[in-house]
Amino acid sequence: MNCVVWMLGRGASIACNLAWDVPRHWLDCDHDALEGKIKAALQVEMAQPTVNTLPYKRLLAELAKRTPPGWQHRFLTTNWDTLLQREMDALRLTTAPDWLPETHVFHLNGAVEALRESDGVRRRSPFLLETDAASHRSSSVEFNQALQFIVWRKVFVVVGISFSCPTDRGLLAVLHSVEDNLPVGFAWWLLVNQDRESAEAVAALIGAALPKAVVTYVATPFERWVADGMPELVAAKILQPASVP
Repeated sequence: MNCVVWMLGRGASIACNLAWDVPRHWLDCDHDALEGKIKAALQVEMAQPTVNTLPYKRLLAELAKRTPPGWQHRFLTTNWDTLLQREMDALRLTTAPDWLPETHVFHLNGAVEALRESDGVRRRSPFLLETDAASHRSSSVEFNQALQFIVWRKVFVVVGISFSCPTDRGLLAVLHSVEDNLPVGFAWWLLVNQDRESAEAVAALIGAALPKAVVTYVATPFERWVADGMPELVAAKILQPASVP
């Protein structure tokens, strides 16, 4: 089964009107205290009436309607917020459809909410700050499962991730270490980032880590790209055209 790995970052949260960032004066706190402050603040911010998860809702609806046989999707995020997981849960799936074999959103850098008791086997990735060194990442079931999945896949859609912080660059370093031997080294990476300069910088980082990969970008806001029908995925025959019932 072919699979698209969706990697969602801050740009996807901003599309949902969740633009909160860690106040600079908080950075003087120790790690544990800062983690607690961030989790408390983001819980409040996610509950604000201005936050709108419609971009995620529309994405999932389009994938459900337009994913052809033989393709499926998995979701990973570098964000701490759980907005996408809430939309996944809102699908209320009792059985896994062909297009979505896994409703768990893998949080590579931790999350503000603990895993549900039934998901305890996927012990949450450690909560990593943007200022943490890559070596700060400790082993976790969730991250290890996500990494094992990443290295065997050949199609990635990256939304709003800059790979500028040490922990995210550390992920690219891990992929670089296996790029000659595993499918990820020959993958197609489609970057969706409305800031062309940022998109070009991310393309350069991925290209340096995975020189045999194909990296392209779409300088369009995430929500508009979804509304436009995700034409690059249609051209690659990963999605059916929007006009197909």
